[in-house]
Amino acid sequence: MAEAATKKERSAKEGVQPLVAIDDGYAQTKLFGEGLDGRIVKRVLRSSVRIGSHGLGSFAGDGAIGLWQTEEGNKYTVSDEIEAEDPRFTDFHLSPINRVLVNHALSAAGFGGAKVDIVTGLPVKEFFKEQRKDEERIQRKRENLQRGAFSRSAGVEAPVLADIQVGCQAIAAFVDWALDDELKTRNDIAKTIAIVDIGGRTTDVAVVVGGKSIDHGRSGTADVGVLDVYKGVLDRVKGRFELDDDSLPLSLMNEAVRTGSMQLFGKPNDVSEIVSDVVGQVQERALREIQRRLGRAATLQAVVFVGGGSALFKDIASAYPNGVMSDDPEFANARGLYKYFASRRRS
Repeated sequence: MAEAATKKERSAKEGVQPLVAIDDGYAQTKLFGEGLDGRIVKRVLRSSVRIGSHGLGSFAGDGAIGLWQTEEGNKYTVSDEIEAEDPRFTDFHLSPINRVLVNHALSAAGFGGAKVDIVTGLPVKEFFKEQRKDEERIQRKRENLQRGAFSRSAGVEAPVLADIQVGCQAIAAFVDWALDDELKTRNDIAKTIAIVDIGGRTTDVAVVVGGKSIDHGRSGTADVGVLDVYKGVLDRVKGRFELDDDSLPLSLMNEAVRTGSMQLFGKPNDVSEIVSDVVGQVQERALREIQRRLGRAATLQAVVFVGGGSALFKDIASAYPNGVMSDDPEFANARGLYKYFASRRRS
């Protein structure tokens, strides 16, 4: 408790809370921002959660397994070692599941019991409605996170969310591309740039004109992403190894997709051919959706690829002569959200 009190005192110093950006995606929850000690915090957790208590506990007490309850009364377990709920439903970003994942990620990153200002995001098609900011949905996202989520794990506290802001995910990645870590301009924003954000459930395209406006005619969201790879690999693996299970732990699927090997029946199994085939198919689907929006992108200064899918589809940027893979593409949205709101704090 003394440590928690110290955190609260530090975070409340001079009335300014740490600012943390959270890219709360369907496949992963990524944090980037200021730690309680003033240093930059960067963390990623898989969005693996299931309703109910599933009898898991962490010997280490490190928060890797989270037991949570919302003010609505539902209990949730957060862990890579469970068969996770499928997050690919329409109102995921407004749901208690999303709220639990955000609170769990903040607690796991050391913000339990501390006041913190956060900024989260919405996909392009949810942030805008009829070419305007969807203020109603943005407010619903904010209100969802303002509602209670309480840790049921021994020694783990929920964070105190002092201020909650909501940005647009792909546009946040544009800010990351435009500004360096000192919040100074590092790329020419006077031209037209396309940001392609390949996430867990969706692929967002945001065409930014002159750094100030969005070309809504070429921007939008398609339902294809990394979770389609996981689903395709799962189906093929179940057939090959004659598995009856409806699902497998997310940690096992991530291992297979990232390494081409899967631990089954007590030994590693080579599934690289399956993974390569499925990744190629989903990448082709994503590229078709991108091309429907951008064509050959001949009039664009750059087509910048970000998100976990871009990291997985390593050669997708080469489909365009002006294609660019962002540095550390998985964190582009979180970094951009942080940079934008950090620059507003300075001004």
